[in-house]
Amino acid sequence: SCVDQYNYGVNFYNEAQVLSIVGDCTPHGTHVAAIACAAQGERSGVAPGAQLVSIKIGDVRLAAMERGTSLARGLLAAVRMGCDVINLSFGEPTQVPNVGRILRMAEELAWQHNIVLVGSVGNNGPALTTLNAPAGIS
Repeated sequence: SCVDQYNYGVNFYNEAQVLSIVGDCTPHGTHVAAIACAAQGERSGVAPGAQLVSIKIGDVRLAAMERGTSLARGLLAAVRMGCDVINLSFGEPTQVPNVGRILRMAEELAWQHNIVLVGSVGNNGPALTTLNAPAGIS
């Protein structure tokens, strides 16, 4: 038989006056990070045994798409937790991959806190304008 799992996070805000229950609308980023950190002998990733922090940015009401607010909160949470690497395993097609408020925030936090940003390039291409944002970060 098959067993389904549903992961969720519970947060309290405003001195416990606001309860936020966040469901996992897609485990993609966690899956990618787990591959990189696998510690299985020959099947080990590039960072076997690294500690992972999973920060959810997708919104199930938007078919798992991220929003600027969730991205900003996620970046700040990663800084607060002392993350050394942030896997930006999300994105959409764009013709101009190096612009926007969230990109500027990510770059600023990376420089200020000595964090490495890693972006996914997507599954389109290879061709002109097939690089996803935020993968075009420089």
